[in-house]
Amino acid sequence: MEQNLLDEALKMPPNERIELAQLIMASIDCEDEEIRKFWLEEVKDRRQAVKEGRAKLIDFDSLY
Repeated sequence: MEQNLLDEALKMPPNERIELAQLIMASIDCEDEEIRKFWLEEVKDRRQAVKEGRAKLIDFDSLY
């Protein structure tokens, strides 16, 4: 993966990064349909938790 692509994606607002991640996950055909549905539901649940203040986002760069 090109670092430029990751750098640009990380500049996006959190909600747009979530949508991008959903689109990327949905584009992977090698996954079992049930697993794909599970992950998309997980992303939706996590997004809702952030919106409701039950979870907070952590900047990727702060992890290292």
